[in-house]
Amino acid sequence: MLAVDQKAKNEEMMAKINAGHKLESLEEITDEYKDSLLKLMIAQADSELAGAYGYVPWIEGAPNMPERLAMANIVKDEIRHARAMYDLLDKVGIDTDALIEAGMINRMKVFYEPIKTWADLVMFNFLMDRAAGHQLRDAAECSWGPWSRAMVQIEKEEWMHVRHGEHWVKRYAEDPAKNAEIQKALDFWFPKVNRVFGKSGSNTNKVFQKFRLKQRDNHDVRKSWYDEMKPILEGYGLKVPAIDVVEKD
Repeated sequence: MLAVDQKAKNEEMMAKINAGHKLESLEEITDEYKDSLLKLMIAQADSELAGAYGYVPWIEGAPNMPERLAMANIVKDEIRHARAMYDLLDKVGIDTDALIEAGMINRMKVFYEPIKTWADLVMFNFLMDRAAGHQLRDAAECSWGPWSRAMVQIEKEEWMHVRHGEHWVKRYAEDPAKNAEIQKALDFWFPKVNRVFGKSGSNTNKVFQKFRLKQRDNHDVRKSWYDEMKPILEGYGLKVPAIDVVEKD
């Protein structure tokens, strides 16, 4: 009887998803949908918090007082984004205090990389926040209503962060004394950010797409990011590495 009920629940849920309706409650979703949703929301929550921690030292390390204020505001935004995600997780029964502690050792590798110079910081800002913006676009269009709505404001703020990085990357690229330094930062960060999108054609991502928790294959999102930022950087006279497909296992 339980299997029949689950089948009926899945059919009803998929009918709503395929009709473009948002799902709003745990009663509407299957265990498989919930597991997929939690994987994505936990990954975003941890990434938002880790991003904030990475920027904290640059409140003091920024080159001038206006930039210290800018970095403080970016940290504030990222902490607020993390709080919004952990609130969403709390509402679906996750122990977020335990999750935050566990997340300290489970985040994406890119967040473990040291940000050693202001050139490193602004290139990471330019590449990683732009990557996040493209990933958040899929989340803003997802089938889980609470997450979709929360992403609208977060997505806007991530693009404000991108503009901060873009301003400084352009400034350094056009300065003969700084051009080599910003090119070095690009060469260092590009392959690392390239990999945060995940593997092309992964079976896990196909499940996300089935539930409309993601709208595109990982590589399609990666390519959107690459096609956008490549002409910008080349317009500044920088050499952009070739994109890496990151094939599935």
